[in-house]
Amino acid sequence: MRVVDKLWDEEDFLQFVDIVIGAYPGMLDGSQPTKEQLKALFIHNQNNDEAIHYYGLWEENNLVGGMRLHDFEMNLLSKIIPVGGVGLVAVDLLRKKERIAKELIEHFFKAFLEKQVHFVALYPFRPDFYKKMGFGYGPKVHQYLVEPSSFPKGPTKKHLKYVTVQDQHKLADCYKRVTMKRHGMFLKTESELAAIFKNPQNYVIAVEKGDTIQGYIVFSFTKQSDTNFLLNNLVIKELIYETPEALLELSTFLNSQADQVARIEWNTQEENIHFFLGDVRNGSNDLIPSVYHASTVSGVGLMYRIINVRGFFEELKTHNFNNQTLTFKLTVEDSLLPENNQQIVMKTVDGNMTIVDNHKCDVEMIIDIAELSSLAMGVVTVQELFMLSKVKISNEQFIQKLHQLFYVYDKPMCITAF
Repeated sequence: MRVVDKLWDEEDFLQFVDIVIGAYPGMLDGSQPTKEQLKALFIHNQNNDEAIHYYGLWEENNLVGGMRLHDFEMNLLSKIIPVGGVGLVAVDLLRKKERIAKELIEHFFKAFLEKQVHFVALYPFRPDFYKKMGFGYGPKVHQYLVEPSSFPKGPTKKHLKYVTVQDQHKLADCYKRVTMKRHGMFLKTESELAAIFKNPQNYVIAVEKGDTIQGYIVFSFTKQSDTNFLLNNLVIKELIYETPEALLELSTFLNSQADQVARIEWNTQEENIHFFLGDVRNGSNDLIPSVYHASTVSGVGLMYRIINVRGFFEELKTHNFNNQTLTFKLTVEDSLLPENNQQIVMKTVDGNMTIVDNHKCDVEMIIDIAELSSLAMGVVTVQELFMLSKVKISNEQFIQKLHQLFYVYDKPMCITAF
């Protein structure tokens, strides 16, 4: 018999650490001090951060897997909603391919459904595995590797200052203001904020005007060469800005690092940031036919899932669906959560949506929960899904109406790692 429950005592956590090291060998070297440090970190997180919870899966009193759950808050189309997160899903090396990870994820769903949370997210160890479990793709990340001179030089950097832990509340206020304006962003937890300043390799520089931080950058350096200590890259870990002026001052700082830095690595979800940069080539000198210069490496990562369709759309009662007027039947296919396998009739008048029962519909849309999750977040459009055969629409005359209804002008962005 299998049981999923919270990890409580030190022995549980130590066993979980062993499982984590086996599942993610690249993270740690497996030495005893490292295990002890990791165990202490996990216990500290659970005891001191109300948003973090560790769970294990036991079979016949043997711990065979575990995970870390997070209570997040996210900006969903200008409304802050609760979101469940899961990370560090790990299975004992001897117990792979025994559906343990699936049972952990099912418990993850259950835990947040019991909290009346309708939406969850994760970073996949394998996107195809979680796609089959109903998770839809989030925004892509684009990794730039450019010379410092590619960042525009502005008229000043006089408002730049180092930020220390004493000023972290100002940094947190800046991040929150940006989050409240940006669809998809997660509010920063206390432990997230603290981690920035606990890492001795991090530099934190902010644009401060008056007593207010209007933008900041968290970065570190990495060696570009094992034989030449003068060759280094600068890695941007977080770049937040409220105004064009704040971005330009931070850019001026990056531009001025040319004497010490060979390349700057910037991972961003901004699709059009190449309009801001100068030379966006990544130094490989590769050409993509016919003449497209290699600039970024892109990757899929964060994945979303609606675990209660009706509850999720109830969260959007105050959202205007682009002034559209349409009554449609939404038929959701969800092989993992039977309660989501349902039909919902949505009536939208001048963009205001209500869920109605037994109402005559203009059109029916049939969609898998994974694609619906991405569509609702604005990662993909109805028109794109239709052309890719990922949505069925009973009357093609209404494709454009549905496209406009679900269209999200500000694509989601999320820089929270978990």
